[in-house]
Amino acid sequence: MLSETIVKVGLLMKILLSLVLIALSVGVCVAQTPVNKSAAPGVLVVESGWRKISVRNPALDEDQITPLENQDRSERIRNEVMQQNRTRAGLAKDPVPLPARNAPKPITPGPPAHPFEYSYKVKIQNTGVKKIREIVWEYVLVDPSTGSEVGRRRFTSTVSVGPGKSKTLFGYSTLPPTSTIDASSAGEKPEGQHSEHVVITKILYDDYTFWEL
Repeated sequence: MLSETIVKVGLLMKILLSLVLIALSVGVCVAQTPVNKSAAPGVLVVESGWRKISVRNPALDEDQITPLENQDRSERIRNEVMQQNRTRAGLAKDPVPLPARNAPKPITPGPPAHPFEYSYKVKIQNTGVKKIREIVWEYVLVDPSTGSEVGRRRFTSTVSVGPGKSKTLFGYSTLPPTSTIDASSAGEKPEGQHSEHVVITKILYDDYTFWEL
């Protein structure tokens, strides 16, 4: 009788041990499951767009750009071209030639070297429970015929958007959305030649916690 009891207890212990090991293995599998970060949580993109704007003001044609302003603009253009080349490298495309760095020197009055800038905007709605204080977003253009990415512009917007509130964010660049224009669509507005969408890559909340793609 005693031996049968010992055997039953031993069998029960083996069963319990097997159940514990199974539970632990399931727990490990759940913990290692990757989190889906395909979309920013608590932020809804309501609308987006871009447009080409002129930076020349005829009333200021007689004013002379200061050397520091000239140098700052030159550096900004270089940085944007470098960013564009990083994107092109990821697409296995040849880099765009990097503009020379201008020395700080006075220039004669006249139209700016880059008479146009490009304005990007995105209207977002905070559908979460935390107040937002900063958003990093990217405006992406895709060739609808090939599905390949042809342009990406990255911006950081310091904002204050409470739960349930909406706000329009703006970004500016001296570079066009894409360096390629489809000749077959030359009669269309440039804004209509590509598929466009906005990617939210980082959200900083008012309590200094953040989400990042």
